[in-house]
Amino acid sequence: MAKPKILISDNLDQDGVDILNASGLFEVDFRKKTSREELEAVIPEVEGLIIRSASKVDKALVEKAAKLKVVIRAGVGVDNIDIPVCSQKGIVVMNAPAGNSVSTAEQAIAMMFALARKLPQAHGSMKQKKWEKTKFQGSQLTGKTLGVVGLGRIGKEVVKRAKGLQMKVLGFDPYIPAENLTSLEIDLVPIDTILKESDFITVHTPLTDATRGLVNEKNLSLLKPGVRLINCARGGIYDEAAIVKGVKDGIIGGAGLDVFVEEPLPATSELYEHDDIILTPHLGASTDEAQIEVAKESAESMVAYFKNGVARNSLNFPTIDPTSMDALAPWFSLCEQVGSFVGQMMKNPLKDIEISYRGEFTALNLAPLEIALTKGLLTIAMGDEVNLVNAPLLAKERSLRINSRKAEKTEKEPSILVLTVYDEKERLTLKAAVGATGGVITELNGNPLKLRPEGNLLYILNNDTPGVVGKLGTLLGEHNINISSMELSRGKKGGEARTFLGLDDEMPKALLETIRKKEFIVEARFIKI
Repeated sequence: MAKPKILISDNLDQDGVDILNASGLFEVDFRKKTSREELEAVIPEVEGLIIRSASKVDKALVEKAAKLKVVIRAGVGVDNIDIPVCSQKGIVVMNAPAGNSVSTAEQAIAMMFALARKLPQAHGSMKQKKWEKTKFQGSQLTGKTLGVVGLGRIGKEVVKRAKGLQMKVLGFDPYIPAENLTSLEIDLVPIDTILKESDFITVHTPLTDATRGLVNEKNLSLLKPGVRLINCARGGIYDEAAIVKGVKDGIIGGAGLDVFVEEPLPATSELYEHDDIILTPHLGASTDEAQIEVAKESAESMVAYFKNGVARNSLNFPTIDPTSMDALAPWFSLCEQVGSFVGQMMKNPLKDIEISYRGEFTALNLAPLEIALTKGLLTIAMGDEVNLVNAPLLAKERSLRINSRKAEKTEKEPSILVLTVYDEKERLTLKAAVGATGGVITELNGNPLKLRPEGNLLYILNNDTPGVVGKLGTLLGEHNINISSMELSRGKKGGEARTFLGLDDEMPKALLETIRKKEFIVEARFIKI
């Protein structure tokens, strides 16, 4: 019987190739560089594909991949893989996120040293055969305050190294319970405190709506004068125009940037024009050791998948009984959407989740639906770092307790999901179901509703008085934002009413703040699913 063919289409450390060969499971085709024409020619016979950034797995390639079962990106970013198309074809997509944690943390620390001691500027001067000793006076790191935004895998590694340098470390991560971070022995503070008190700030979060523009032109005045900013995570977490302005105005003492909104960084960028802004071409994972670890992680994942069906670091969905997939597919989407919805509805980090299933679909294995819901919830905080394989582990790390159960003897009833979530102060309960046109939330806190949890939603809690929706419509219209749908939910007449307005476009933060200040508004929130 022929062995599955594994193609490595980009350069990979030999350690990874050796793991694949030693398994004895595969016919391994290792090509350090593969043209698009060569890739299209060989892909019909390939069952497993390992790529780096040079190979593109798009719809056209997937259509030619008659035997392909799994694609593994030897690294983190998967921008070059069309994951929805792979999912439709039943191709599992994985990445290798763990191998570069230490490497990226060290890049951030290196940036911090470079900023503090002006090393690139001094090096450039020496290369011009100058001796400008007084020009490059720097500052020591010992005793300085470092703000770390994002205390996941990489953020924790940065903290360890900063404490070794005898720095005072402030940390911010609203999505990890404080009790899970006590071992770091740092001060956990609000983000405004990070901005106001830090001599250096480094970010280690995904790029989400919550982290985009974490430093921007509006909050430059909050920064401690002379602060140095470091970004080895995702371009856009710091607003690039704000960094330029902050350096020009003397608010920001310097910035060390390894990632950018557009890569390669355009030649027209103003970031090039300032010596106090140190730029590197996305080198966070570019160490010999990281490349070895990424190669080994990728190869081991390929072996595990073909040997026992385990999909490590899967980015689309875990292994599911094919006979159940058709029935569960719409529920997968609904559960992920509902997870995102409740994550944005609640004000504080969730502590407990209770899921109850009843109806005809209880005859199936519903465990994957819990995973989908958890993924939707955690994606609000973690972006593309969370997937259907690691979501349960990440939830456990955050002390998020999830209990699910099936109602007995309800197989002849319509399928329905009941979800109750708790944070430190509040509880929210909803019911959801899949109808002919997709998933719908049918009840919220005991009040009937018919809400599709998708797209851009403006959530309003207001006193139930006439004219509220009209005033909101007028205000949105003045800002050229069109209302595409509206759902109302209330208990008794004259009490509190909940309104969900579907919007064609995202809502500017300034407009949301304006709405919140209106006397008839109790609460307002923009939800994006």
